[in-house]
Amino acid sequence: MSFKAVAWMLLAATAFTTVLLFNYWAAYQLLSTLAYSGIVLALGGLANLLLPFRFLGVRKRAVGALVLAGGVALALAALFWPASMIRVAQPMTRLDEIVPEYQFFEKHSTRIHARPEQVMEAIRQSTFGDLTSLVTLLKIRGAVLRTPFHDADDLQSKRVLDAFSASGYLVGGSEHEVVMFGVWNVQANRHPEVHTLQEFVDYREQGAVKTAFDFNVEDTGGGWSTISTETRVAALGGVSRGMARYWRLIVPGSGLLRLQWLEGIKKRAESMPNLPS
Repeated sequence: MSFKAVAWMLLAATAFTTVLLFNYWAAYQLLSTLAYSGIVLALGGLANLLLPFRFLGVRKRAVGALVLAGGVALALAALFWPASMIRVAQPMTRLDEIVPEYQFFEKHSTRIHARPEQVMEAIRQSTFGDLTSLVTLLKIRGAVLRTPFHDADDLQSKRVLDAFSASGYLVGGSEHEVVMFGVWNVQANRHPEVHTLQEFVDYREQGAVKTAFDFNVEDTGGGWSTISTETRVAALGGVSRGMARYWRLIVPGSGLLRLQWLEGIKKRAESMPNLPS
């Protein structure tokens, strides 16, 4: 087997593994995957345009130009693809009742060797320190937006749910579900006067973004529980187009943080003493 064939096989295997890992983090968001695939292709085409990849058998810069154009086209198509509305047919959770219509979502779950009561307590106690990649992602975001992030030490010990409450998020749920929800009017750059669950549900002002996420815990027997977390975003009016691009770019990092959050909750719950029935 030639060196060129081996190189192409390794490249294909690396690309396939990367896509699988990306989708695991991003909860299988096709348009986000396509957007980042286009970006990577465009960068590869640009590199080949500058210096052809002769070790792969590519000898003409025109190939790089074609790959660059194709990557840019793929990324733009994925980022600007219209977001369709998703509607809950039959509400099953409090999250379904609070956000029955939305365009963007992600969902993750895991099994925990603990009772639901322990898992719920672990959710309430979880801190930003459980999100081990958060500081790195915030620094990257700060560098892109030119707003440096300096509060890493203060952030680590803060409880996540308390921080969301302090920022204006409202809390709902049930015995085995926690739901947090908030709204921001992007066009007016302000928090609307929304102070109750019903006001949030009824709020329809154009230019606003409604966000909600939950943790739902199910007793699966034998001392085991299943915890799932879902985030939903409803963008009202013309801001849905900008939200679509933003969501498809951030969802891999968001998914990674959700997985780390679940892992932190799992460790806390499994290390707790048994709570009384």
